[in-house]
Amino acid sequence: MGSAHRAPIVYSRRIEVDMSPRNKRRIAVATLFLAIGASCPALAAPASISPRASVQPDATARQFERGELVRLRSGGPMMTVSAVNDDQVKCIWTDDSGQPDDATFPADVLQKF
Repeated sequence: MGSAHRAPIVYSRRIEVDMSPRNKRRIAVATLFLAIGASCPALAAPASISPRASVQPDATARQFERGELVRLRSGGPMMTVSAVNDDQVKCIWTDDSGQPDDATFPADVLQKF
């Protein structure tokens, strides 16, 4: 008799992970946002920029003045503008422990408050 080739048998195990209700809600919300984002082409398509909508770096930096309150557009602590140089804005703030901190940011990543 000839040798017969048999397909290998593949066993799979189901892995169960205990998750807290809070983590289950987080996963459900994240999945929902991904589904909405994937189904809405207006959110996925990059916005076209018209020449009129572009902002010159000097004009962006001039919108901030020393002493104004600002925050990063992505979030974070409230900061005080301490200096403006071209399109760079130096800001100061205090961290959670009350220690002062400072950094310089491009003007287009900041928003006034």
